[in-house]
Amino acid sequence: MLENKKEIITGFLIEFYRTKGRKYSWRYDRTPYRVYLSEIFLQRTRADQVEPVFNYIVSVCPDIKTLYNKFDEVLPAMLSLGRMIRLKYFKAGLEYIVKNYDGKIPAERKLLLAIPGVGGYIAAAIRVFGYNIPDVIIDTNVVRVLSRLHGLQPHSEARRKKYFVELAAGYLPASHYMEYSYGLLDFAASICKPTKPHCNVCEINFLCNYNVGKK
Repeated sequence: MLENKKEIITGFLIEFYRTKGRKYSWRYDRTPYRVYLSEIFLQRTRADQVEPVFNYIVSVCPDIKTLYNKFDEVLPAMLSLGRMIRLKYFKAGLEYIVKNYDGKIPAERKLLLAIPGVGGYIAAAIRVFGYNIPDVIIDTNVVRVLSRLHGLQPHSEARRKKYFVELAAGYLPASHYMEYSYGLLDFAASICKPTKPHCNVCEINFLCNYNVGKK
C-alpha cells in the first residue's frame, strides 16, 4: 500500500508540474549556471522580485567567468534584492568555481558543497535542474508537504534529519526528476500552503494524513 501511495503521489506531482507548474525564466534553457544563479537569488526572496534581476544578469553575464569579472558592475542590480551577506558568499563562490573549475560548475555533490554559499538544497537543485541527476531537494516547503502526508509534526530541522532525507528519497522517481521536484515545490506553494492549505481541492487529499485528521 505504501509503495502504491508513493507511486500515485509521484505521478500526480509530475503531472501537476506539466499542467500547472509556475513559469519562470530560470526554468527554461536550464544550465548549471542559470540554476545556480537563480537559487542564490531566490534565498528568502520572492520569485517575482528575482525574475527581472535574473534576466538582466544573464543578458550581460552569460557565464560564470563573465559574472565574476563584471561582479562590481552588476552589483547594484543584485543589491536591489537585499541580503548583502548572500552576495558576499556568492562572490566567493564564483571565485572558487573560476579558480578551481575554470568557470564550470561541478556535478558531484561533494564538490558542490565545497563551494562557498552552496548548501545541500542548492547543491541538489544544481544536480537535478542543471544536470538532470537524481538528488533529493528538501526545503521547508517539502518538509511541510511530506510531513502532512505522513502525519508527522513538521519542524525547521527536519530536512537535516536522516529519517526525513530517507523519507524524501523514497519518493524520488526512476526518471523525470526535474518535473517531480518542480511539481513538489509548486504544489507546496499553490495548494499545500503553510496556513490555510487548499485541502478541499487537493487531488491527493485521500492519501493525506493531515486532511484525514481534519475530518
